Amino acid sequence: MKQIIRTIRAKLIFPLHVHISTLFIMMIAIICTTQILLANKSMNDILLEANSTIFDRIANETRFSMQDEYRPAFNAIEELSKKEIIKTNTLEERKAYFSELLMLLKLHNHVSTYRITYPNGDWFGVGIIENQSLRKELNAPASAHFYFIDIPLRTKVTSTIYFYDKTNKLIDSQIFEIPRKDPRNEDWFKNSTVNQTILSKPRYFSAINQFGLTIHQKADNDVVVSADLLMFKVDEVLKSTSNHNSSVRVLYDEESTVYASNYNAHAEINNKAVMLKDIFNQSALTALKQLHLDQEIQRYQHNDEDWYGKIFSVPINQERTLNLLVAVKASELLSSASVIRNQAILWSFLVLCLSIPCVYFVSQRISKPIKQATEQAQLISKFDFSQLKQSPTKILEIDNLNKSVTSMKSAIENYFNLTNTILEEHEIDELIQIIGRNTADATQAEGAYLYLINDDETHIEPHFAWRANTKNEDISELKRYSLDDKEIAKNLEYILVKKKPFEDLSIQKLDINEQEKLGLKDEDTWSLTFPLFTKGKQTIGAMVLVFDIKDSEAIRNNKLDYFESLMNFTAIALHGRKMLQNQKNLLESFIQVMASAIDTKSPYTGNHCQKVPVLTQWIAEVADQSSSPKFKHFTLNNVQKEELRIASWLHDCGKITTPEHVVDKATKLETIYNRIHEIRTRFEVLKRDVEIDQWKQAFKQELPQKNKEILQNEWQKLDDEFTFIAKMNVGDEFLSEQDAMQIQEISQRTWIQTLDSSLGLAWEEKERLNDSDNQKVPSKVNLLQDNLFHLIPREIDLPHDKRFTLQPTQYENNLGEIYNLLIQRGTLNNEERFVINNHIIQTIQMLEALPFPKTMKDIAKIAGGHHEKMNGTGYPMGLTSEQMPLTAKMMAIADIFEALTSHDRPYKKAKTLTESLKIMHFMVKDQHIDSDLFDLFLTSGLYKKYADTYLKPEQCDDVDIEKFLS
Repeated sequence: MKQIIRTIRAKLIFPLHVHISTLFIMMIAIICTTQILLANKSMNDILLEANSTIFDRIANETRFSMQDEYRPAFNAIEELSKKEIIKTNTLEERKAYFSELLMLLKLHNHVSTYRITYPNGDWFGVGIIENQSLRKELNAPASAHFYFIDIPLRTKVTSTIYFYDKTNKLIDSQIFEIPRKDPRNEDWFKNSTVNQTILSKPRYFSAINQFGLTIHQKADNDVVVSADLLMFKVDEVLKSTSNHNSSVRVLYDEESTVYASNYNAHAEINNKAVMLKDIFNQSALTALKQLHLDQEIQRYQHNDEDWYGKIFSVPINQERTLNLLVAVKASELLSSASVIRNQAILWSFLVLCLSIPCVYFVSQRISKPIKQATEQAQLISKFDFSQLKQSPTKILEIDNLNKSVTSMKSAIENYFNLTNTILEEHEIDELIQIIGRNTADATQAEGAYLYLINDDETHIEPHFAWRANTKNEDISELKRYSLDDKEIAKNLEYILVKKKPFEDLSIQKLDINEQEKLGLKDEDTWSLTFPLFTKGKQTIGAMVLVFDIKDSEAIRNNKLDYFESLMNFTAIALHGRKMLQNQKNLLESFIQVMASAIDTKSPYTGNHCQKVPVLTQWIAEVADQSSSPKFKHFTLNNVQKEELRIASWLHDCGKITTPEHVVDKATKLETIYNRIHEIRTRFEVLKRDVEIDQWKQAFKQELPQKNKEILQNEWQKLDDEFTFIAKMNVGDEFLSEQDAMQIQEISQRTWIQTLDSSLGLAWEEKERLNDSDNQKVPSKVNLLQDNLFHLIPREIDLPHDKRFTLQPTQYENNLGEIYNLLIQRGTLNNEERFVINNHIIQTIQMLEALPFPKTMKDIAKIAGGHHEKMNGTGYPMGLTSEQMPLTAKMMAIADIFEALTSHDRPYKKAKTLTESLKIMHFMVKDQHIDSDLFDLFLTSGLYKKYADTYLKPEQCDDVDIEKFLS
């Protein structure tokens, strides 16, 4: 579930401009919606208030209309009930009041008829013809506008009706049959009372097919004076106030009888009075009951629609009051508000639509610098410090963010540049310069001074100085201080004890000269001193940074931690490089001590291990700088040079395992042996001398001349044979087949051994004796012997490595006298030659066992290849020219040239330059050494340079190199 939530949250992450756009659009939408709602509410309130006012106006108009139109009728009825008209009995008497009644009719537009009804049922009256139904009923002429009628209900069957036009001119009269309808049966007649003008209930006038009201009052003589009012005229009054289609105007009484309405309710219900229930359904009636008389406009439900209504009291006269219902649908009442609201919504929508691109554009402009800052930060996270173009912004926080990102980029870039530069530099002195310059650049200091504690830990000394103004790095005038110096005791306390950065306690006192170099006055300078210490809190020095004092506050607030981190890394880097340099120095000393020990071990190798590296490196440098196409692909970087130097110093390190007696073997018969054998021989000689003396004393006479001659001849022969054997023992010359035969012949001489060979031997040597070697004495033995005890068995089998063509001999050594004298060249037998040559295998195995870094993985290959030959006949691997690295070929030439020209080997005479180069020339022809390198060795003059440095003057003859070039 949490994973799903995290996934959803990840998908809901959007760019800043989207958030800004959404926020602004939502704000605009909320503002518009709020404005619309408030405007709508305000408009509703205004409309309700306005309509309430309108309702009040309608009620007042209705009241005024009733008062203006009906109150005169009430007054007229009241006045007529008191006049003589009520006492008229004849037609002529009654017609005398026609003009007065006609005048009242014209004055009161809402009255259709004035009549006088007598208790006996007779009646007369004046009426107005405005209805076609009435005109048809009376059969009135078209121009007739008024009529006069007299109904003698009880005395006559017919009567005459008189018609008048609008000018009151009699235009016609007609006799008609009197209807049998007795007005005395009407409710209004029955309800009439003396001295009280009454308004009847609505009733139906069948003659004109309309509803109306009757105003009536009974006179003192029981005559009822009445006036008929048509309801449609009241309806017209109510209609005139309707300003909405749904407007309801209903005039009704306390019994819910409808007197008038604005939608002709009486026309829809024939021949009876209209009740509220005939107009409204039960829900409306229920809602209407919630409306209270003469209170504020109220809201109610009717037919699932909202209505606003108000009930007013409409006084007809002092005795009678009606109710006026004014109502309208909420939708129509508030239609103007709806229109305004819809217009506001439309305008808001238009504003919103127009604001979207504007907001998007503005948000893009706002977010663009942030996006650029984000992209810059992403580049920084990838260690890409390329500078992106920053858009200008007027927003302070974003501008500060851009400045912070730029500052962070600069700080990290400077930090990484410093670290990378430090990591790439291996020389401690150059590293100090790099650290000083880069620290000054990273901190933008006006001056930087690096002090380090010396190796003896007695003084703190200046190692670097940087002045930004003059680019001056001179430290000659800077003072070194003793760690016991009381002058800077407080500074030393912070550096050595507290190990905390401190201000304005600079080690370096800024004298006038230093101020001039910095380009600052003393009062304008502010310094920070950072102790430099290792992870183990061992102080190694201090870095002093000098700034313009105006930058001090910003540095304290924003950069102090960064500077301190930079200094910590600087200290660790310096300490690490110093430790590495000490380790390198230790390794260098170890290598040189080993090489010196190998050279010291045997005087016959002289200073070979010390001179070969020099010559090898000279050859490598010349090859590296050569423009010859043969060496165009050969280059050496510092690491490879170091690799070659170590390999050349250790090229003979395997000789440390080579026995000295083998290395120093100057003659064929020389070896480590038990001198008891020599002493035994002397005793044998003494025994012979004693025997000879006894023979001389016994015979006491001289040896005959003949015997003397024989003796002299034998002596001479023995002398010659010994001289020959001695000469063969030196090994200066190649042993010929004839010499070998002579050695074999001499070896057959015998002598009588009388002393036991097993006496005086160590247990190991005695182990090698067997019965055939240990004959009973006296016995005859050969002068030169190859016995079984001369064979030295191997106590430890050497490991077999298929890479090496040089394979161990069966025995560790063979001390046989004849065997060693028969050595054809030199003084070493096969077993000893293997021991000597095995030093190169030991060199390879020793160097391969050392954990050299990968950059120096070829040290063993270079050091172990200087005895290989171009034709593949060398050792220990039998590599060909194509299989050998060029540096190994260089060392081979250096090794051979040094060996040939060496004058500090007692077993041979040093050769001259010409002799040495001649031998090497033949080695080139025999494909033992590389011809191109040998030509470079000659043409570059390296042989001459080496001779001037290491050879004796008598060795340095004139050399014609043309003879030796390939």
